[in-house]
Parts: sequence; C-alpha cells; structure tokens
Amino acid sequence: MPTATRPDQRQNQILAGLSLAEESRLHDDLEPVSLEAGSVLQNAGEPLSEVYFPTSCVISLIATTRDGAATELAMVGNDGLAGISAVLGDELSGHKLVVQAGGDAYRLKAETLRWELAAGGRLQQMALRYAQALMVQTAQALLCARHHSVEQQLGRWLLLCLDRRPDNRIAMTQERIASLLGLRREAITDAAGKLQAAGLIRYARGQIDVLDRPALEARGCECHGVVHLEFERFFRSTVAADLPSRLRPNPLTLRHRAEARWRELPESAPEDPSEAAYLRHELEIRKIELEIDNEALHEANDQADALSERYADIYDFAPIGYFTLDAQGNILDLNLAGAILLGLKRSQKSRHRFINYLAAECQAAFTQFVDKVLAEKKSGFCEITLTASAQRPASTLRVEAVPDEHGTECRMVLMDMTEQHSALRALKHSEIRYRQFIDDLPVGQDAAAKPGNDH
Repeated sequence: MPTATRPDQRQNQILAGLSLAEESRLHDDLEPVSLEAGSVLQNAGEPLSEVYFPTSCVISLIATTRDGAATELAMVGNDGLAGISAVLGDELSGHKLVVQAGGDAYRLKAETLRWELAAGGRLQQMALRYAQALMVQTAQALLCARHHSVEQQLGRWLLLCLDRRPDNRIAMTQERIASLLGLRREAITDAAGKLQAAGLIRYARGQIDVLDRPALEARGCECHGVVHLEFERFFRSTVAADLPSRLRPNPLTLRHRAEARWRELPESAPEDPSEAAYLRHELEIRKIELEIDNEALHEANDQADALSERYADIYDFAPIGYFTLDAQGNILDLNLAGAILLGLKRSQKSRHRFINYLAAECQAAFTQFVDKVLAEKKSGFCEITLTASAQRPASTLRVEAVPDEHGTECRMVLMDMTEQHSALRALKHSEIRYRQFIDDLPVGQDAAAKPGNDH
C-alpha cells in the first residue's frame, strides 16, 4: 500500500472536529496512505489492527455469506472512519472493508485509537455519533432493498456515492454495482438504461456520469434523503469544547513521540572533546538515576496492585450486598453477595433496574429515597422488601446509601433484616398471648400471677 503525500487532515470530517490537543497528539500517529480501488483492507472476523479516515477515497462495508455472496451495507467517505468496530469496543472486524473508489486516507493503529477514545474527548464523542449515523445508513439500505424497486435502489446508491465524491463521476461497472447491491446484473443494466433514457445519467465503459442530480433525487425513493439528513444532523451537532481530561499518554507510542520531538529541536554546534566527555558522564549518571526511580516506581505500582486486589477481594466476598445505582436506578455495579441476593449474573448487571426486584408497594418510596440521597448529597437509610424468587423467599432489607462526590451515583449497603423482623414479630405475638393469658385468669388470681406479688 503506497504512502501518500500528507493531505490536510481537515478534509476528513471527524479529524476536522478534533481539539487542538487531540490533533497534536495524533499528528505523528496518523499515517497518510493512497488506497487503490478494489483493495481489501480488512476481512470480517479478523483482528482489527488499523482504522482508516478517508479524505478522498470511498470504502465499502461488505457483508458476505459462506458461499461468497456479498452485499454492501454502507459506505464511508470523508464523512467518517472505516473500522467502527474498534470504536464500539470490539477487537475483531465486523465487516469486510473494500476500497470502492481509490484515493487518499489517514491510517491509524486501532490500539492508538482505543487509547485516545479512553481519554473521553472530542474524538470519542464524534466517533460514537458517527457510529449512530452509520447504523442509520445501514438500516435504510436494508429497508430500501426490501421495499423499493431496483431503479430506486440504484438511484439511492448513486446519490450516496456523490455525497462522498468531489465530482459527479463514478468509476464503477454495472456488474460491480449489482454485486454491491446483491442484485442481478441484468436488473442493474435495465435500471441504468431507464435513468439514461430519462437524461439523468450517462454510462460508458465502466463509468457513470450523473447529469441531473436534482431530477435523480426527485425520481428516487426517500431513503437517500433520510440518510442525508442524519449525516447533516451529525455534522451540525456541536461538541463540548472543554471536556474533563482523563488522558494518560500511551506508553506504546512514547519512543515515536520522543523521536518526533527530537527532530524538531534546533541543531546544536559540535562540542569540544572535554565537554563531550563531561556530558557523557552526566548522561550515564542521569541514566542510573532514572533506573533507580523506575525501580521504585515499579515497586510502588506492585504495592498499589496488591492493595487493589485486596480491596477487590474484600468487596467481592463481603457477607453483605454492595450496590451502585445511577440516577435512573440502573445497576452499575454489585458484589458477589448482591448478585446472589438478586439471583442475578454479574455480567448482566447493566441490563436491570434495582426496583424491578422490589415489592410493588415499596418501589415508589425507594425511588424517592434514591432521588433524595442524590439531590441532597447526604447519606440515608430505609427498609425495602424484595419479592420472592425461585432461590429465596421474600425478604426485608435495610438499605444504607451514600452519594458519590458528583451526586450522580448512589452507593448502597444492603443488610438482610428478615430474621430480626421475624424475631420481633414472634416476640410481639408472645406478648399478646401472655396478656391474653393474664386477662383470662379468674378474679383474684391475676394479681398473684403478676410479678412483684409475693405472699
């Protein structure tokens, strides 16, 4: 894959939206490349090692069957990035990536992208919003294939290509278009002939010129308009300029960044031999000092890891349930005792709301309790009743809750009070029976039965 001269990063819409700090950090990691039409950048199911930010090329996301049949799900131009699986947390490619139209792009290692996304800056926001726009494009393509004519599908596809190309010319054979749309070549030939007869396109020798785009849009279905509006909304959306930084420099690119900074340093005049010997001595001493500091840092990290593991064990194996809820009552985290109490797999915690496990009569009161704890940023306690399940009967729990420092998470300790309540009920029942026994004694004997009457 040839290396391209470095185009302006802002030719790609996502790279154009980066903050100055993000742009500076990624400058040396973004590698300009020239991509040839038909090149396979990634096969589905393979480890995703690189992502691409097109500036002038177009990349197709292809779904394939075992027997080799293929259909284009979406196309990526200078509006986004190819390799969206890395943004969504997957290490494998979800689609086959094929260059539909040759041109330039920026290539970035997927590991570097994941590290930068973890910083929570503009790149993360724009990449996630682009994933949403890409899902709309994919869904609309499937809808169009199911409900609209071949001519309408071809018109939609041509318009999407034009949105991502600098001119009205598309270099593509009818056979290739048919393959991308999952249709017969004869059907595409017939549809292209109708569009050409209407004066909307001109087709010759593997290239299509769109002569009247407004008429093509008017003749087609609404699918292109839906996708176009979604991408316009994506580009119009503003990104917060000042976001809380959680950046940690990527150690894998430290050498690369250091060399890039060294190349920017001005050249110095050669030193005399005595000065060079002194500098070598000082560098050796400094090197040893850094090694000693590094050893101390590793030791401190090992101690921190040991303390973290110890805390995790205490948290996980505590005999009482620990829970963390968000403001909507969704379970963010819980320990082993909490998972057993609810009969819930910890891997499924994010799919459940805590109040769904409560008796109906206490759900509203518990919701108000959580709202109060978060709003007032004060600790509190209450009692709730868990509904019965196949593993346990209904139980009464005491909840002690505190908010986090931002007032967005409610952290709770749950203690089972079922036995204590049962004991209290038994004690009250015994007291009632004792009083009834006293009341039923014959007159004159009840006084003798009362404590303190010794004769």
